[in-house]
Amino acid sequence: MSTAALRNRIAVSAAALILAVFALLSLFHGGRIAWSDADTLATRWTVTQWRVNRGPVQTTELWLRARDELQAALQITPDNPQLHDDLGYLHASRAQAMGWPKYGSEQETLRQNLLTEAISHYRAATVLRPTFPYSWAYLALTKQLKGEINAEFWVAFDKALRYGRTEAGLQPTLVQMAFAQGKTLSPERQSLVFSMITSSQGAARKQLATMIEQNGVTVPGF
Repeated sequence: MSTAALRNRIAVSAAALILAVFALLSLFHGGRIAWSDADTLATRWTVTQWRVNRGPVQTTELWLRARDELQAALQITPDNPQLHDDLGYLHASRAQAMGWPKYGSEQETLRQNLLTEAISHYRAATVLRPTFPYSWAYLALTKQLKGEINAEFWVAFDKALRYGRTEAGLQPTLVQMAFAQGKTLSPERQSLVFSMITSSQGAARKQLATMIEQNGVTVPGF
């Protein structure tokens, strides 16, 4: 066999080996995702129900079980954005349910810790799924609940508005955050929010109309 032919055979064999390695990695990655999804199917269904105020009562025991199962799944697939999003929701909703504890109390510290954990998970979800508006919106909303109206809040708000302005399920949340900022909302952002409101439809439009009335806001063309 000539030297050229030998080199060609070696190159072909090396290429085949690389393809085989990539195939095995793909199967492994896909298997991890499938295992994680199957293992948390019931828990993710419960969280989905909680998001729309349905399903079983969110007792402390059930909340802890859901959190632990999702965190265990995240150890298997740390790059799964939906697991981060669900964990963000679990921590944020738990904090919201606590209301506004007395400043400096243990309950207030717990609430702040829950919000911090929620922010961390929502932040990770936006990195892994950067054009998904819901994670951006909930990141901004959670920071608002924590009193962190900073650069990250505005980036998250702007991304949510950019990618989610036509999402009926997200429009009330965006308007809620915008109205809460009052005069600190820039004219550019106000214009985008008003445009979203005037183009809204159906049930979302009715909900926005109620919010506008309750907040005493005038939206031109609405």
